[in-house]
Amino acid sequence: MGNGVSIQCKKCDYSTTLFEGLGSRTQDFEVFRRELTKKENEIIDFIINNNNINKIFHYNVYTKCEKCGNLSTVPYVEINYDNNKVFKLDYECKLCKGKCNLISEEEVINSKCPICNYEHLQSVRNIFWD
Repeated sequence: MGNGVSIQCKKCDYSTTLFEGLGSRTQDFEVFRRELTKKENEIIDFIINNNNINKIFHYNVYTKCEKCGNLSTVPYVEINYDNNKVFKLDYECKLCKGKCNLISEEEVINSKCPICNYEHLQSVRNIFWD
């Protein structure tokens, strides 16, 4: 089950709908991995095949680019292995290749427009999906 938020800029044409969480069809990690790149899957395979895996967390998260402010949804993967080691994917902006950081729904809603930098995005919350 997941949540979503739609945002729209009052000043320009920017709008997007973002989702977080895990849907019923992607609860299986192998199905979820289809959303990842070949390189990401190769790294994950290497970790899984060469270490003692304790737990794998996977779900969709909100991100914001440090460079251009782009807001997006990405597949989050965290692998805990060998008792105290943790692997997490890094996220690159699809628009400018800048670094993306995980953010909360509140931070999505309070973000400036990535196109015109306007400070008051309209939002619709409480989108539930499965």
